[in-house]
Amino acid sequence: MTGPGGTGKTRLSLQMATDLLGDFPDGVWLVEFAPIAEPALVSQALSMSLGVREETGRPLIATLTDYLRSRRALLLFDNCEHLIDACARLTDDLLRACSEVRIVASSREPLGLTGEVVYRVPPLSVPDLRALPTIEQFGQYEATRLFVDRAMAVKPDFALTEETVGPVAQISQRLDGIPLAIELAAARVRTLSVRQLAEHLDERFRLLTGGSRAALPRHQTLRGLIDWSYGLLTDTERALFRRLSVFVGGWTLDAVCAVGAGGGVDRHDVIDLVGRLVDKSLVLMDDQGSEGRYRLLETIRQYALEKLAETGDGDTVRARHREFYLDFAETGARRLQGPEQVIWLARLEADPQRIPAHS
Repeated sequence: MTGPGGTGKTRLSLQMATDLLGDFPDGVWLVEFAPIAEPALVSQALSMSLGVREETGRPLIATLTDYLRSRRALLLFDNCEHLIDACARLTDDLLRACSEVRIVASSREPLGLTGEVVYRVPPLSVPDLRALPTIEQFGQYEATRLFVDRAMAVKPDFALTEETVGPVAQISQRLDGIPLAIELAAARVRTLSVRQLAEHLDERFRLLTGGSRAALPRHQTLRGLIDWSYGLLTDTERALFRRLSVFVGGWTLDAVCAVGAGGGVDRHDVIDLVGRLVDKSLVLMDDQGSEGRYRLLETIRQYALEKLAETGDGDTVRARHREFYLDFAETGARRLQGPEQVIWLARLEADPQRIPAHS
């Protein structure tokens, strides 16, 4: 299970495991990799979860495969992204030797193994701000349902009214339906009205803090959630990720090659880098239509925009963005007069870019 941080991969895998308990007579085992920093300790984490003791003079993986070989068990590998290579090797070794073992991994990127089935955990559904639902219709949207539930937990007299429907819908939509972000926002209704909360979402990284003290540190603030993913990127991946923040509403491969290259990012590497950012759940791909498009969730784009401002590279990247779309618009205007009119109408409508504000 892959997806951006805070989308509920762990909760979903635990619920799935609960539903499947009867199918695995030898048990369902949770292996938490979040506290581990060293790849060498991945096998030890599994052995501790299973209660398998290491044998002197024998590789631990051999002891683990012997223990699991005759068992029908489900293993949940949670938070693999910072140990991705070690988790992939352990998974491959176990599945080759233990035919009745099944493994579900939650990670911000796939393990990259043959036969792996990847399920991308989507954000929660959110209402369309252009056609606000009625109070009665709010229950059909997962994000607003979660917000109301968590808000009532911290403020029992909280209720949806005609006055609060709009702000709650706005909060859910602007936070991209990310469950953790919505939970952090709902916790704020102790001290802010939902209208005040919605009005201050431009400061979301300062505002959305104070998550559960029992949670991982990176799950206690919205900034910490994205900091963790950003910290796992290579230098060139970080550079391109920051530059993607200038695209409002998504981009095509032609656009990112023109705007993202330069300053340490080779133009020939851009397509591969975009693919790696998709794999790491920071970039989303929409492959509807003849031309694939990519985008950032708005919360992630705001984070990248802040990082771009810190580098002092923003003016250069925005200038490239402006030049590319000026040429794009001029070309489109010419092609609208010829036989490619239908194609270019679709392209122009699909790419309504604007220059983002300096941040």
